[in-house]
Amino acid sequence: MRIPATALLLALIASSPAAAADPLASLRFLVGTWQCTYQMGKTRLMYKAAFAYDMNDNWMSERDSGSAGSALGMFTYQPKEGWTAVILDQERGTTIFRASGSNPNHIVYHGSYQGTNATEVFDRVTPARYTVHFTQTEGGKTTSSTDTCVKK
Repeated sequence: MRIPATALLLALIASSPAAAADPLASLRFLVGTWQCTYQMGKTRLMYKAAFAYDMNDNWMSERDSGSAGSALGMFTYQPKEGWTAVILDQERGTTIFRASGSNPNHIVYHGSYQGTNATEVFDRVTPARYTVHFTQTEGGKTTSSTDTCVKK
């Protein structure tokens, strides 16, 4: 039996991990270079974030670079698992965050950062602006920071 080419194409599109209904595909607006500002208390640092799809569009990578150093983030979405973010920093530190829900415009990640509980909230403000709010509690003391990024 011969399968019509259009049926085969539709089956491939429907089974593709990066199909249009995939929340990860909704992050396509991030692809490119962003100018970011990190703010924690009186500390303010500028850095560049560059996003691209990797691994057959099943992951999105983020490469950050600035005067304070560099980091690599890898993000994905699995329907049964939710969102996963793996962050690698230049000091060989690794953080894994997980988030439930499928909304790509507001993702609330939870994980362990340097041995403490941490929350990272990604919010798409506009197609050319996003924020990341980070909160960490260690020894009863809570610290927080905000990153604001604008598309270049």
